[in-house]
Amino acid sequence: MWCENEIEYILEHLQDPERLMDGEFVEWLEKKEHLALFEKIRNQREAFLRLQQEGNIDINVEFRCFESKISSRKSLWRKGGWVAVAACMVLAMVVGIVMKNDESSPLLSEEVTDLTGKKCAELILADGQRIKLENNEIELQEGDGTLIVNDTNLQLVYLHDTTRSFADTAKLRYNILKIPSGADYLVKLSDGTRVHLNCETEFRYPVKFAAGERRVYLDGEAFFEVEKAKGWPFIVETDRMHVRVTGTKFNVKSYRSEEVVHTTLVQGTVKVNTTEDWAEAEELVPLQQYYLDKRSGQAQVKQVDTGLFTDWIEGRFVFKDQRLEEVMGTLARWYSVEVFYATPSVKNWRLSANLGRYEHIDAILKMIQATDKVEIVRKKNTITIGWK
Repeated sequence: MWCENEIEYILEHLQDPERLMDGEFVEWLEKKEHLALFEKIRNQREAFLRLQQEGNIDINVEFRCFESKISSRKSLWRKGGWVAVAACMVLAMVVGIVMKNDESSPLLSEEVTDLTGKKCAELILADGQRIKLENNEIELQEGDGTLIVNDTNLQLVYLHDTTRSFADTAKLRYNILKIPSGADYLVKLSDGTRVHLNCETEFRYPVKFAAGERRVYLDGEAFFEVEKAKGWPFIVETDRMHVRVTGTKFNVKSYRSEEVVHTTLVQGTVKVNTTEDWAEAEELVPLQQYYLDKRSGQAQVKQVDTGLFTDWIEGRFVFKDQRLEEVMGTLARWYSVEVFYATPSVKNWRLSANLGRYEHIDAILKMIQATDKVEIVRKKNTITIGWK
């Protein structure tokens, strides 16, 4: 059960949309129980809007009811009146966010393809056969006898090899997973390692690993939960970075199109280098990140808040005091849109946010616009942003 102070804290922020981007509030939402309360309210938004659009409620009357109930919230709480308070919070969110946006929003949208996040991928087998993976059950067998299953939990599974038989290095069979814009997917490799793949990512891996090492190839972003196996190293190879582990949890972001690549360690240890000279490699401990600027070739190791780089696997966009250009770059890749800036200086505006990855893009743009700092116009797949 949530306490009264937490409810009041959320109410204060929902009634003033600009405060939703406060760094302190975003950090507060990182606790699962706080986010659960906030999500409980957010999930009622669409139902409320439908009632409003159908004329089944009068927002002014309901808001007066809301004020009245809040003034007596302590007696409601003592009487177990959580339902009434929760209903008022839903109303507060709609009044505080939706109505403010409706009054002054220059956001225009023309629907095109589905601009919401989803889970899907394309699997390319060793023989070149291509298979679309979505909410469909698939069971097939590779040429070496490995059973591959795509289940309704939206994950691809290479059945765990309990006997740990190895493939001949010269006869390794590779599969490729391609993740489109606006999507992510999970694959469980034959050794039991789980790999979460982010959008616009290509991941190449053996159907069955060889005895000497477990080597995979990445162009994009992935979070690895590597199955522990002493003496059987797991190596992630990208165009500019090599990561070597035996059992750990870490995130690798290495898009060929981007000028910066990094590896962020959550658990265990990893070695990272631009080559496979492991004697000269940097060894990371949890909460550290290896950061490489491809333009200068300069690398550094720094302490980071790992959640900022890994919360995407939990279905969240989390930003803390980041430049608008960086935030919109992440959103542009996810939603496959182009972003233009009416004034160059607006790129450097800094903001914090904790947003759902599977929201429609307009819901996220309205949240950003509710800060009253910028104006946003979306026309199909093009977004233009300027100072307000």
